[in-house]
Amino acid sequence: MMSGNGMKDPMVSIGLPVRNGQKYIMKALDSILCQDFEDFELIISDNASEDNTEDICRRYAEKDSRIRYSRFPQNTGAANNFNHVFILSRGKYFKWAAYDDECHPACLRRCVEILDNASDSVVMVYPQAELIDEEGKPIRAGLDRIASRDLRPHRRLAKVLWSLNLCDPVFGLYKTKFLRKTGLIGPFFGADIVLLGELAMLGEISELDEILFRLRAHPRRSVQANPTARARAVWYDPTAARKLFILPSWEQMVWGMLKAVRHTPLPPAEKVKCYLVVPGVHYWGRFRNAGGRVKNKIKEYC
Repeated sequence: MMSGNGMKDPMVSIGLPVRNGQKYIMKALDSILCQDFEDFELIISDNASEDNTEDICRRYAEKDSRIRYSRFPQNTGAANNFNHVFILSRGKYFKWAAYDDECHPACLRRCVEILDNASDSVVMVYPQAELIDEEGKPIRAGLDRIASRDLRPHRRLAKVLWSLNLCDPVFGLYKTKFLRKTGLIGPFFGADIVLLGELAMLGEISELDEILFRLRAHPRRSVQANPTARARAVWYDPTAARKLFILPSWEQMVWGMLKAVRHTPLPPAEKVKCYLVVPGVHYWGRFRNAGGRVKNKIKEYC
């Protein structure tokens, strides 16, 4: 397929949103540019970084024509920045990349192979991941596993909501045509969970049973760096700082998921089941976890 400027569109678009990512972004960029699958474009959207991120990205863009770098003059929020790189994309497949994570050199090729041979009902594929520390040392392998080939959308949705913790599958490879049918990343906590849930209602999710992605744990990751509901809301959307009331973090996610169910083109009976799955799975999971914490407290005093 040719774009409007006469150039052939890449098979894959990779979108990398970043703000103040100088500490890790070179490792992330190197891991992307070293992929053994080369038919991709890398779209970097710099959300008004105040460190050396801009200089680093411009140097990389000068050396590799696959990179497109743009910069917002003011902080527009993480949600807008994540969506911006997708809006600029041209590929048949799309992948988000984080400035602080790393990909194995075969990651892109293996994911493309899966989607190229998948049925039309498959919306995305993600590789298995390992958690690494600030220095890149492995902490543990085998993170979130959300794959489901169930024909019933509400069962696929339930699998996603039961299984997500670190949300590493959001950095998998998507069929662009399905991603366009979603609300993308909303301006609220848990928007990545909502996106994956929405995709699960649209189709099947595949898993590549190889550890080809490395998720980095460090104090500046969004959840750790923004411990309160208001701080997280502002991280997603700076205008939230002016709001008098902010929903608790998890309630933002539940409300966003319910709205996603409403907009999903499902038969009425299946849509009702999805409505029931969202609060049922979420609040049962919180109740079960709360029970575990109570038991641990009791053990401390026994």
